[in-house]
Amino acid sequence: MNQVAPILLPFFFVGIWLLAIGLLAAVGGWRSLAASYAAPEGFEPEPENRYRFRSIQLRSGFLLRSNYRGSMTVGLTPQGLYLVPFVLFRFLHKPLLIPWTAITDCDEGSFLWVQWIDMTVRDRPVIRVYGTVGDAAWGQWRSTVRK
Repeated sequence: MNQVAPILLPFFFVGIWLLAIGLLAAVGGWRSLAASYAAPEGFEPEPENRYRFRSIQLRSGFLLRSNYRGSMTVGLTPQGLYLVPFVLFRFLHKPLLIPWTAITDCDEGSFLWVQWIDMTVRDRPVIRVYGTVGDAAWGQWRSTVRK
């Protein structure tokens, strides 16, 4: 019986990790968002407008969902909604800057004690942002769209 050399195991695990992160980007719709809304090189929100280690969900269909639990930086800027995952999850996840005008609808939702805002992007996945960051994003979207 052949055995894999122990020296190859870290490469195997890194390969599996990258495959899983790549599938997460494809299934939830991150790649389709990045095709239209990639953040400009070097763009980063001001620290007071940045919320680290937040949870979001991307839904590109009823069954096609990607959960980013506690791994996302969410930025609320005048230019739009900024999203970038923690460094360990960035494979095939370019930072996003989605203009407020590209968000066509926002809906509130809750279950038990968990509250969220579903933000619908033109012909793209729905972005679910949880908690107070979701409320702040909804307020920013409303104030930008109503101008």
